[in-house]
Amino acid sequence: MPSPRYFLNHFMPFTGYPYTGAPTACNLCGGHESVTVAETDRRLKTLRSIACVQCGLIRTDPMPTPAELAEYYAHAYRADYQLAFAGGPPRHHLNRSAREAAFRANLLAPMLHPGARLLDFGSGSGEFLAAARARGCEAVGVEPGRDYAAYARAHHGVEVLEDAGDDRFEPGTFDVITTHHVLEHLRDPADVMERLARWLKPDGVLYAAVPNMAATGKPPHERFHFAHVHGFVRDTLDLTARRAGLVPHADYWREDTTVVYRKAAEPAGAIAAPGLAERLAAELRPMPAAAYLASGAWIWPMVRRNAKAVRDTFAPR
Repeated sequence: MPSPRYFLNHFMPFTGYPYTGAPTACNLCGGHESVTVAETDRRLKTLRSIACVQCGLIRTDPMPTPAELAEYYAHAYRADYQLAFAGGPPRHHLNRSAREAAFRANLLAPMLHPGARLLDFGSGSGEFLAAARARGCEAVGVEPGRDYAAYARAHHGVEVLEDAGDDRFEPGTFDVITTHHVLEHLRDPADVMERLARWLKPDGVLYAAVPNMAATGKPPHERFHFAHVHGFVRDTLDLTARRAGLVPHADYWREDTTVVYRKAAEPAGAIAAPGLAERLAAELRPMPAAAYLASGAWIWPMVRRNAKAVRDTFAPR
């Protein structure tokens, strides 16, 4: 169980998170010029988010260092993000993951045939790996969270690696690569997308899904929190894929930032989205934290999140 200091550091409103960080260039385009999008997150804690003026990609500023992120994911992330205090995945996560795995397997069904080689980058508790293997695929996952990786191996009997650097797989190894709600957690999402694209066969597909920062029906405060060091909209996810030599696959359904990509036939153009950063700053900037708290607008999102967790905890599997 986390210590009282943990709760103070990660849940107390109007305070900062326990990290120092450092300014960084945009990982997508290398730009340094930015505009501020938000100064607080969904817990009304101090967290500055900026958008790159050249391409529009949102990032935390200052960016946590690699060591600070490693410390966070080793000791705080699962409890902070999924209320997993006892090591393994909680039931509400397993139920959500099972539903998402079925959706992803149905979407990618044309490629999930016996003998197809599949990589799930950020495989969590292994439900999608199990679904792919049930269809005859040779599936392997990458999951740095040791408790979740261990759960996937023990409960689903799947192969899960705890890391995968640039040289872990040969170019053109996989027919299918998936990465579901992973890129937003990474300091270098565009670099990772390039690595995944290298591992993809020429006629393979890459499924990528990230939270959509431009989604409607959610107060701006709800879109920012420490676990997500990058924020995407449809334009910036496609630019990230384009830099990696990928374009949306016309044969597959997409919903904004849930996309199936294929390898592009032509070289990538300029990685830029003029005016996007300014538009995001105008659309996403939250009201001042004190005003938001006084308004009571935070009550319904909190109730909704808790109700969803309760529902998913007791839903039949």
